[in-house]
Amino acid sequence: MKFSLCIEPLFENVSIYDRVKLAKDAGVDAIEFWDPTPYDMKKMAIATQKLDMPVAGLTMMGAWDIRLNAQWSKLKSSLENTINAGKEVGCNKFIGLGGEVECKTDNQKNIMIDNLKRASEICEKHNVTVIIEPLNSLYDHKGYWLDSSYIGFEIVKCVNHPNIKVLYDIYHMQIMEGNIISNIINNIDFIGHFHSAGTPGRNELNKGELNYPYVIAAIEKAGYSGYFGFEYWPTYDNAKSLADVLSYVKT
Repeated sequence: MKFSLCIEPLFENVSIYDRVKLAKDAGVDAIEFWDPTPYDMKKMAIATQKLDMPVAGLTMMGAWDIRLNAQWSKLKSSLENTINAGKEVGCNKFIGLGGEVECKTDNQKNIMIDNLKRASEICEKHNVTVIIEPLNSLYDHKGYWLDSSYIGFEIVKCVNHPNIKVLYDIYHMQIMEGNIISNIINNIDFIGHFHSAGTPGRNELNKGELNYPYVIAAIEKAGYSGYFGFEYWPTYDNAKSLADVLSYVKT
């Protein structure tokens, strides 16, 4: 398995650009980060290229303001800007978010399917992938509509395009659904990326209720060849924490 690290939650006292080297030194295979809007992407490109560090993914620009159920013209602009930002750092996988629950008859599923069908044409043209992320609505994102991987998979099936996938965040889906391994294996063709953290707490993977080495082995056996991302908040010295997580998942 190839492991990527979301660099925002770790090494918070260090410049975002210098965190690339810390991730490299720790032994991860790639980095990823959230909304690139506040960052100097040319500077980020220099940092990653100097260390030959791939960027496994990034969140769409303004992702929390322009959701996948937004008016198409706004979403299209966000996607195009994100693609340009991704080109700076050689990234071709972008995370898109669902909206908030707006009413009892919320119809976001159909809106997202329509928007993603349009987005898929742009994605195919630029050889990039949009990965939609279900999140937990019990603790971290109350009011978030797309809180089920089942719905995420249904949306991807309806869009029916290889450049539209689901980001399966194991931390979030363990909270919402459980049945992690079966859900992954049964839907592996629709998954474009993984995120992970210890559950509960969203801390080190080796501190939670899941047997991550067993889960990762099942993912590999299912034929997944992409990155497995760490998106967690450390509870002790960050370098030691990351080293311990890597040692744990490789056992």
